Amino acid sequence: MGVAGPTCVVSPHLLVAQAVAAALRSAGTSAEARSWESFVHDPETGSREIAPDEQHPLVVILDGLDNADVVQDVARLVRDGRTRVMVVTTAEASVLWGGLVDEDLLDVTTASSVQQLAEVVDRIRAGGTALDPAGRVALRVSWVQALDRRHHVTELIESLSPQQRRVLELLASGLRVAEVGTEMGVTRGTVRSHVKALRAKLGARTQLEAVAMLHEAYAAGVGANLVPRPRQAYAGTEVPPRR
Repeated sequence: MGVAGPTCVVSPHLLVAQAVAAALRSAGTSAEARSWESFVHDPETGSREIAPDEQHPLVVILDGLDNADVVQDVARLVRDGRTRVMVVTTAEASVLWGGLVDEDLLDVTTASSVQQLAEVVDRIRAGGTALDPAGRVALRVSWVQALDRRHHVTELIESLSPQQRRVLELLASGLRVAEVGTEMGVTRGTVRSHVKALRAKLGARTQLEAVAMLHEAYAAGVGANLVPRPRQAYAGTEVPPRR
């Protein structure tokens, strides 16, 4: 299916969209920048404002956030059925889009230059795709594997005791062991014992790996936001040395 409507460049960061649209125009590809809200976030605007003779505009999504919220926003846009979407992302982050590659109206590309992007845009406008069938299958498989991994990590995080999880959250927010002890009203030795126990439960070789697993679980929607670092914890006193 070719594209009859305009080519719009959309990003969570409007200045980025404007710069890329200008670069595409300089490469000979017609493009205009639009705000994220106008095409993705606001269900009352976006593709519903497109004129009847522009049923299938191509929206180039510059994914600079790499998170589930962006994917959900774009999924709603694609499943509206009136807009062709191409997501420009990195090879690593492209896995996030594997759940949508079965949709006829979505393509994913890792084009890293304006010329490459212009070629992909022109190909899609002519009725082609950014991904061949094998590429779609591979991306879908990677997405399923990533889901399995995230599900496993989520289960491990949820197996932690409330104290262990609190320690890990505080460490993830940037506190040091001594600061975590002060925040929780326990000794540094107790904090270290919690860290040792939670690492064993998670199968994490290091504290940093355990923190990374917590971030991965939160990316899947587990729990609330990370605990903010209490800036006043040591107001007027000397911060204990890093251990």
